[in-house]
Parts: sequence; structure tokens; C-alpha cells
Amino acid sequence: MYKNLNSWTLGISGRQSELIELALTYGFRGIDIDIQDMIGRSESKGVEHATRFLLSAQKLLRIGGFDLPVVWADDEATYKADLAKLPQVAEMAAMVGAQGCVTTVVAASASMPYQENFELHRERLAEMAEILAQHDIRLGLTFESAPSHREGKEYEFVFQVEPLLTLIKTVSAENVGIVLDSWHWHVGGGGADQLAELKPEQIVSVRLADIPDDVNLATIDDSQRVAPGEGGLVDCAAIVRALAAIGYEGPVSLFPYPSRFRNRTRDKTVQRATAALDSIWEAAGLSRFGRTEESADLEDAMTESAAGEEGATPDGDAATAEQTTAASSE
Repeated sequence: MYKNLNSWTLGISGRQSELIELALTYGFRGIDIDIQDMIGRSESKGVEHATRFLLSAQKLLRIGGFDLPVVWADDEATYKADLAKLPQVAEMAAMVGAQGCVTTVVAASASMPYQENFELHRERLAEMAEILAQHDIRLGLTFESAPSHREGKEYEFVFQVEPLLTLIKTVSAENVGIVLDSWHWHVGGGGADQLAELKPEQIVSVRLADIPDDVNLATIDDSQRVAPGEGGLVDCAAIVRALAAIGYEGPVSLFPYPSRFRNRTRDKTVQRATAALDSIWEAAGLSRFGRTEESADLEDAMTESAAGEEGATPDGDAATAEQTTAASSE
């Protein structure tokens, strides 16, 4: 498995070249991408422009994944419109080496009973998985375990580990698996025995976050996602150790609530993230991977290439997820 950078959950943004440079500088071996931004840039400036930095870094940096840009748990018209665009999305993602994407299963519905909702999920997930499979892309499912996602809705759906695993089995597509989120795993009733029973091919990606030890799980919400080691209820090192034991080789991302890293520069935020993952790696008995000469040379080349582009953000400036204008203009 490898350490993967998801900039959104750390509350940072930037040009694609800047995020790649941050990932390489601080020892990450994977990065999540904004596929919708890439599609937009490919349409306005061409595919070569949209993919050039990721392709340049391909030997050193894997694509950990991307968010599936399909609103599929909604009305039929919206779903079909998004589904029609999915082949283009999958083609672009495969071009830069992406092998997995992520989507969220709803926790409850205001109007749809469980069985009807289950069948809707099964059918649509299977349709999307078939398109993604044509480009060797896996579909990872995550769920929302916090009670707030079910409040005010009449029909509960998937908000625990076991129902999610059942849904995945029912979809019956080899490229559909689970996003193993340590926070949701704990809140959603997942145990060590279920983790040990998973096969590596069932796991598309891994997200690590801890829970404050004074939190009431009956009222917990997503804002109480903290970095591993800052809580006390989730043993992230044990999870990583178990994943290593079953032979999981995919991306592992730090995934706290974005505001947890507020008011820091991008460099300090990513440095803190990699330090947290390094601590987990060491506690799990795994080796660390740092910056290499080859990655340093690539960073310098990308910096020179991007230096003349309008709207670049200085490396030392603080940048948050809200600052998207510069990123979208790349």
C-alpha cells in the first residue's frame, strides 16, 4: 500500500502542478485528482494541456482516485444525463493512470423505502461499474455513518458496514468494492473480524481518521473527524497492519475534517499529514518512503514549466479549499 494525498480533506487547493510538487516533496506516492476540473481544462485547452503534469509524474506518483461525477441517487433525468458523460470521464481518468473512483451511498431517504432504494442502488451501481470496467477503473463505495445524515428522513438505508458489504455483493461486479474509512468503519459498527475477512481486491481505497475519546457516538457528526493519534477511539495503526497482512496494495489517505488544518500554509499542512501517516506506518511496522533525487528533479521541472502561467499561488502562502479560482485556471 502507499501513502496518498487528498488535498480536499486537508483544506488546501492549488494548481495541479503545485499539488503534485507538494505530494512529491513530502513523500507521498499517490494523489487524488479533480476529474471534473481536468475535463473542463481538456475542453478549453486540450487533453495534452490537462494531463501534462500528471503524465510527467507518472513514474513517481500514482493516481489514488477521484470522486465519481455522477448524481446517481437522484431523479432519472439527472442520472441519465450524468451517465452519458461517464465514458468521457473514464477515458480521461484512465489516460493518466487512475484505477479507482469513489462514490457515497445514501444513509436515508425521505420518500423511498429500503427495498426500493436497494434495488435502485443495485441497478445504477451496476450500470456505472460496467462503463468504468471498460477502462479498468474500480468503483469504491463509502457510506455516511453519522446520525445527522438520517435526521428528518423517514426511510433509513445504508449507514453501517454490514449492509454496505451486502450491497456490494448484490451488485455482482468485480470492479465494485469498499472504501475502507476508519472513522465510518468504527461508527458504523465495523470490527476487527470483518476487516480480517476482507480480501485485498474488495478494497478500492483506504481513508484514515480518528475520533475524540470523549465523543458520544449517538450524536457524533462529520466535523469530529480528527487526524490519527489526535483522538483515541480508532487504532489506525492496527488497521494498516491488518491491511498489510491481507496484502492490500492500494492508496491510504489521511482524511480528517477539512477545517482541522485551518490557518496553516499548504506546506505545513501537507508536512503534518505526512508526519501523521509516517507515525502510523512505523507503528504498523512498515517502511517509510521519502523524497528521492528523481522526484526532486521532477518537481524543479514542473515548477519551471508552471512559473509563467497566470494566477500561480506562491508555495509559502496559505491556501484553502475555497480558493479554487487559481486551480481552475491552470
